[in-house]
Amino acid sequence: MDDLTKEQQKLLLSMYSEVLHRQSSMPSEEANYFSDSDQVRELSNMVESSYHVSSLCWKLKKKGYIDCDPGNDLANNIILTDKTIIYMEGRFKKTVKEVLNAISSIIGLLK
Repeated sequence: MDDLTKEQQKLLLSMYSEVLHRQSSMPSEEANYFSDSDQVRELSNMVESSYHVSSLCWKLKKKGYIDCDPGNDLANNIILTDKTIIYMEGRFKKTVKEVLNAISSIIGLLK
């Protein structure tokens, strides 16, 4: 993730944290699905505009961290790629607490 901005890392970590949280109650394929960038924005508690979060998603797609489709000025049908999941599994021991600590660290750097 050295090729990502802190803001892009924060969004990706937030999405991964949500996937981990969901996996306790649904299959992995469903847990790793976000309907659109507005849903990601809401789940990540981001105050940035819908346009900005969509833009971040397109940058993450270009770098191979997520897959998504265009439509209605949003990124739609968003999933984390295997590349991202493999990286995250290696970085964290599959605990939401570790991911949230990493997000807090990045937020501190953004201030």
